[in-house]
Amino acid sequence: MDGLFNLAKILLGLILNQLTVWNKDVRFYCVNDSSGSPIAYFYFDPYSCPSEKRGGAWMDEVVARSPVFSQGGGSPRLPVAHMVCNVMPSVGDKPSLVTFREVSMVAFSSGH
Repeated sequence: MDGLFNLAKILLGLILNQLTVWNKDVRFYCVNDSSGSPIAYFYFDPYSCPSEKRGGAWMDEVVARSPVFSQGGGSPRLPVAHMVCNVMPSVGDKPSLVTFREVSMVAFSSGH
């Protein structure tokens, strides 16, 4: 994830800051532009949970950006997206090693 976020910063000027969530495996990020202003939010649920999740990986928006609240000088509602994957979690001190198939699945689910 650090490599991916570093690439997003280099190519797009995006800075992702992790925020607190209710589950240790789910990550929630504030996506900021190069000036540090929030432009979106992003949930990432990477690990396999066979009893709770279907197979594969998918990404969708939870809330779309909306200019409704910006009328009268307010800020627009920022979009929220989520990506759910089924990568095996790390075991003990060993990191989770992602297979080529899992990388392909994540890339396909995000539309790239």
